[in-house]
Amino acid sequence: MGQSRRSHARSRKLIGLTAALAVGLLLSSSTGFRGASAFTFPSALRLLIVTGGHDFEEAAFFRVFDEMNGITWTHASFGHGAEQKLELENSGAYDVAVFYDMHQDQEPHSREWLQVLEKGKPTVFLHHALGSYVKWEDYGEIVGGRANFGRDVVKWAPHTTFQHDVSFRVHIADRNHPITEGLQDFEILDETYNHFAVNPGVHVLLTTDHPTSETVIGWTHHYKRSPIVYLQLGHGPSAYNNPNFRTLVARSIRWAAAELRK
Repeated sequence: MGQSRRSHARSRKLIGLTAALAVGLLLSSSTGFRGASAFTFPSALRLLIVTGGHDFEEAAFFRVFDEMNGITWTHASFGHGAEQKLELENSGAYDVAVFYDMHQDQEPHSREWLQVLEKGKPTVFLHHALGSYVKWEDYGEIVGGRANFGRDVVKWAPHTTFQHDVSFRVHIADRNHPITEGLQDFEILDETYNHFAVNPGVHVLLTTDHPTSETVIGWTHHYKRSPIVYLQLGHGPSAYNNPNFRTLVARSIRWAAAELRK
């Protein structure tokens, strides 16, 4: 659980797809998903990907989004522009925020980001983002759960353990939800977390029975007007390249964006 390397702002657009084609596609038809009409948008979705506070294999991670249909994306890390992009006056520049950080310093951006969420911003949290802001009590209400990988003792964040390179089975808890519809239980090689908090009101999407992991590992809920998704999966290339992980991330982004527009 190391310190983040210097990241740089970057923005890429998918090549070789017209906007109309990109919007019309959901994912691969092999997923068996029947609700594509719920996930169509008048233009490509704009993502803000936020990182910081944790190392990761950047090229492999960002390739997930490079190869995702119907989106454009911008990346910013804390200390290199993320704080400014999370301000209310700048939040109109992206449709969905994707957090892959483990940042701990909530100032100065937390108050601004709370205003963005109260107004309504689709947000997806991945993997170690569950361990951000251990001392910020509101954070667990935003995500729908929280982890504590440090030594600080706080009543709302139990001490969390982790295990690298675990092969485990992911169970689809809700086969009728737009994010998971048509998916089957699958195997993944990834990092597991145990002893983290899951709020009782979340809608559970994914579970596992592996002994090194908490049972619930994926959910949706709403914070104020903002649709929220958390997926515990996603530590490194073995997860990034798993087609089920990619499907879940893409659908989470699209579900959150569509949910706000209801």
